[in-house]
Amino acid sequence: MTDDGRNLLVIGAPEHDADAYHLSGFLAPDDVICLRVAGKTYLAVSSLEYGRAEKVAPTDELLSYEELSIAKLARELKSGAKAYAAAIRTLLEKLGAADSPLAVPPTLAVAYADALRDRGLTLEPDGKLFDGLRRAKSAEEVAHVEKAQRAVEEACEHAVGILREAEVDGDGALLWGGEALTSEILRSEINVELLRRNCLGDGTIAAGGSQAADPHERGSGPLKAGEAIILDIFPKDLSSRYYADMTRTFVKGEPNEDLRKMYDAVLESQEAALAMIGPGVDGKDVHDKVSEILHEAGYKTQLHDREGGRPLTEGFFHGTGHGVGLEIHEAPRLGLAGQELIPGDIVSVEPGLYYPEVGGIRIEDLVLVTEDGSRNLTRFPKEFLV
Repeated sequence: MTDDGRNLLVIGAPEHDADAYHLSGFLAPDDVICLRVAGKTYLAVSSLEYGRAEKVAPTDELLSYEELSIAKLARELKSGAKAYAAAIRTLLEKLGAADSPLAVPPTLAVAYADALRDRGLTLEPDGKLFDGLRRAKSAEEVAHVEKAQRAVEEACEHAVGILREAEVDGDGALLWGGEALTSEILRSEINVELLRRNCLGDGTIAAGGSQAADPHERGSGPLKAGEAIILDIFPKDLSSRYYADMTRTFVKGEPNEDLRKMYDAVLESQEAALAMIGPGVDGKDVHDKVSEILHEAGYKTQLHDREGGRPLTEGFFHGTGHGVGLEIHEAPRLGLAGQELIPGDIVSVEPGLYYPEVGGIRIEDLVLVTEDGSRNLTRFPKEFLV
């Protein structure tokens, strides 16, 4: 997973743009210009960021927007994007690379792309290339993900403690501290615990009952005993910018037999998937195995129950997993499309079952693909009843 000697260009804010951060190694809230030409990395930043970049940016050459005359060009051309394009063209000419194609991520802003092409530069959007550059995680990157994962597990343990402490009123609603325990309260408790560990939980799921049957429903309203409660926690570590991801499903009290069977089937399918993860394994084969187990247990899956062109809305209708790193969803995928795993991939393994009249079950671990197999980065236990 290398650049194959191609010249690369990324323009973006590294705090929000994974490709910009990965190529530059420098966190900044505003757009930077990062070039890789003939194997060397060039980073251009504003004066606001220059002093810090001089100390910490791991690039071959640091440039300022002042020496590239970007402010002057913006006044003359009446366009920031055109100014960036003119400065990049001049820099490439100095490097003897203006006539070579530039590989860019497909997320490059249209305004930049149009301005660069107007300057006679050839752009080659290549998402597969940039995804590939980020796939094989270094030991340092794995450590960043593991650090975020420990924060996830500590926040989840806090939430489980709240569920254990909760009482059940006469209507089956959960009470905590004498008040109704809602999805909003449980989610905020998780997010506060994450913040205490310098992680930002954006989109944390705490969904119960029929809401748990919608995989991306964040959850709202009172939580009840006997119903499945899905906690899906996937924060970004604010220091490293790396993500972690974990899902657990809990029931306070006694679940009905349908929920128990769903949980057992999902757990069995996840354990089978975890046993398969390793270098050279096709993500589709992992997904197919999960689907087979759930199908044999009597549940619908995309693999077995497609209804013409209509989407499946109950059973197992999403992928088995995805890459996790500088983005919460990145390559590779464990799903209907095949993608071979390589050493250094970090993938989620998260089968689920969803039936609105019963509820939802999802169990998710993070797994590192190693040279000779895999290592589960998740330590949190899988206990259904609290």
